[in-house]
Amino acid sequence: MEKNDGRAFEDFFNLLYPRFFRYAFLYLKSDVLCEELVSDVFVKLWNVRHKLNKVKQLEFYLFRAVKNQVLTYIKRNAKHSIGIAEYHQSDLVEYNSPENLLIASELAEKIEEIISNLPDRCEIIFRMVREDGLSYKQVAVLLDISSKTVENQMNTALKKIRKAIEAYFAKENIDSKGMIFSVFHLL
Repeated sequence: MEKNDGRAFEDFFNLLYPRFFRYAFLYLKSDVLCEELVSDVFVKLWNVRHKLNKVKQLEFYLFRAVKNQVLTYIKRNAKHSIGIAEYHQSDLVEYNSPENLLIASELAEKIEEIISNLPDRCEIIFRMVREDGLSYKQVAVLLDISSKTVENQMNTALKKIRKAIEAYFAKENIDSKGMIFSVFHLL
């Protein structure tokens, strides 16, 4: 690839593209959008092919690139936002009364807003751990940071989210009995 071997890159692309397409699809649920974003990652990869000898784990590098491309898209296009807002609202409440479902819906939107407004690095780490189910160590490897940094960023994110949830319940004067435990359990 490094030597402008287009055929080798095409083989490389054909081998890995389906895997990263499926990964992006988990979040975006759009064939066209996933095709565009993953293809963009491979085009960028081709453009920096002369630097690839410095990349120790190309698969992780691509995983990170696709993940960042997806998150950037999501952040820029809030209507395609994913995350906590997509949890089943019934998971946020003990009883599925109309009032509780409305509260859960508003709270889920508030939590997603808080997550989207976290500093970029903090948001990415939070989503990788909570939404992708990656361990702190896996995130640390993917982002080339220490596990302690991942832990600190997660603590920061959770503190901000918990503070906002408590403020939401207080502001709305909502009896959070049974509900607040469920919300904190999700986080």
